[in-house]
Amino acid sequence: MDTTDRAAELYYGAARRDLWELLRWRVLKAPGGRRQLLLWLVVLPLVPLALITAQHGREVDPVALACTVGAGVACGAVCLWLELWRTARRTYRWAAEHPGYALVVTGHGTQNRRPDGTAVSYGWDKYTGWAETRGLFVFVFFNGDLGWVPKRCARTPEDLDRIRSFFDRNLTRLG
Repeated sequence: MDTTDRAAELYYGAARRDLWELLRWRVLKAPGGRRQLLLWLVVLPLVPLALITAQHGREVDPVALACTVGAGVACGAVCLWLELWRTARRTYRWAAEHPGYALVVTGHGTQNRRPDGTAVSYGWDKYTGWAETRGLFVFVFFNGDLGWVPKRCARTPEDLDRIRSFFDRNLTRLG
């Protein structure tokens, strides 16, 4: 008998480390996250450089330009970290108010059972792909939203293998 067709259930509550891991994956692997990284660490630091060069022309000291770019990159890194921190804090606050979720993965899709007794089901056609990090399964919806479930919430290693099997059969594995 093939056990991969049985539904796999995970019962979970969010932890701060889960959200940081999710956001780190988003910045490094998801297209929207890479655009955000490019904006904060490359494009914005070049704006002061362009303004200084336009104002002073060729008379600009190369050391001053290098310092300006370095300060711009540092400022961009701080702004990126603050944006990620704000997003993680907001998401964790919401998740902490709604603890005790159950995610059921079947051959038809996923069902997220909420603590208040309601459930939301998504067919596999609502997702663009999935990824696996050290501690999470991450799935990406067509609108760019991310869903995640911690691996620690699986009852047995067979549940993790069953979830991987469902995801591999129905979704594209991302970075």
